[in-house]
Amino acid sequence: MLKQAYGYLRASTDPKKQKNSIEVQKAVIDRFAKLCGYDIRQYFIEYKSGGDDERPVFNNLLNQCISEQAFLITWKVDRMSRSLSIFKKIQNHLHLLRFAELSDVEPNLLMLSVLLGVAHQERINTGVRVRATYQTLKARDPNHPWGNPNMAINVQPLGERVRIQNASDFNQRIQRLCGDFRLAGYCSNKQLALKLNEIGLTTRRGSSFTQSNLHRILNYGHNNG
Repeated sequence: MLKQAYGYLRASTDPKKQKNSIEVQKAVIDRFAKLCGYDIRQYFIEYKSGGDDERPVFNNLLNQCISEQAFLITWKVDRMSRSLSIFKKIQNHLHLLRFAELSDVEPNLLMLSVLLGVAHQERINTGVRVRATYQTLKARDPNHPWGNPNMAINVQPLGERVRIQNASDFNQRIQRLCGDFRLAGYCSNKQLALKLNEIGLTTRRGSSFTQSNLHRILNYGHNNG
């Protein structure tokens, strides 16, 4: 029997500029629901910052899920909220939340705290990289319309883009988590796998981490370009 659920899609800015983001989020959740046995009753879209606690669409949907004991599914943790305080307020209902990038895992506050911390640092690093790249390209060719979004051409089908993006996001997030754990003294792949399992994470296929599958994830990117 399929588990009843609702999908929540969020972007921070103008809907016209975020159309692709919403499409990708929905495609990832659709794939997750199909693989893990969820029936998405309806999708709800909201264009507000994830740091804003006053989001009427999200808050109403959350209350509806609690009332119906239905699952609330988003792509990533920070699509639902960038603030741990929201999750603390609903900690008795965390079992109703699912994040497509984490496979079918019931979240806990420790896991959410770690993932939100990584996401925050990721946004900072991304901003730095984007600005540096833009300045480099602009210096090479000042007359090129680098900031024009119409210059970008999507040649990959959406499903393939979603698969590649989902795998890349997941592997890079695990790599960053393991980098943090190494700083805390967990150095071997065996120790890192145990730590990931300890906070409740699984592989994209829903399996526990092992030295072998973690080795492949940690080498992702080195063997792909």
